[in-house]
Amino acid sequence: MRILLLSDIHANPWALRAVCAGAGPVDHVLCAGDTVNYGPDPNRAIAWLRTHQAISVLGNHDHAVAFRADPKGSSAKAPVALAMRDWTREQLEPADMAWLVSLKRQILWEVGGVRFMIVHASPLDPLYDIRLKPTVSESLLAQLTHEVKADVLVVGHTHRPLLRQQHNLTIVNPGTVGGAPYDGDPRAAYAIWDDGQITLRRADYDRNAVFDALAQLPLDPKQIEILQKALFQGSIT
Repeated sequence: MRILLLSDIHANPWALRAVCAGAGPVDHVLCAGDTVNYGPDPNRAIAWLRTHQAISVLGNHDHAVAFRADPKGSSAKAPVALAMRDWTREQLEPADMAWLVSLKRQILWEVGGVRFMIVHASPLDPLYDIRLKPTVSESLLAQLTHEVKADVLVVGHTHRPLLRQQHNLTIVNPGTVGGAPYDGDPRAAYAIWDDGQITLRRADYDRNAVFDALAQLPLDPKQIEILQKALFQGSIT
């Protein structure tokens, strides 16, 4: 059995399409949140997940769009995040908004006797916890995951791929499909679970197409430039 593990698509279907091509046939799709915001095409990103019947959870940006909430990013990100939140709300079809609103913060899903927990940030703080980074210490990793009753924990949020073991629990962050790549690699990131073996993968895609789509957004030109740079430089400053 092959399972595609995704997170942080951020309304970037160009990256998602490259991931789909690179992954090949899969039996299931799991998505650890932040399907929307920052990117220019939220409807197509949601449509892809709905079409593939993805097991998806709510990310902090999904929550912000669905409930007009604060995504609680850094002060540097706040103006762009809020502007894109409001623009995204205006773009979503009613059915897509209903799908976003329906997402749970945490899902325990089992297939073939393997239990997967999917959560955006961490089991202790599903939306906003930023501590599950690749450099997380063993002691903090144990603290953040000690209540997880699963075999595999799938997380996102940090935009940094991670694959760690904590006793019998495997923790995987596939990285960001279409958002700012904070590890410096601008390719779309994802992971494959293949009969118990997890591999972290990358897929290159046409970032210029996203760049051009962002240029058409009705935002302040400085905000558009920030979003465009984030795709290539991996940061929003």
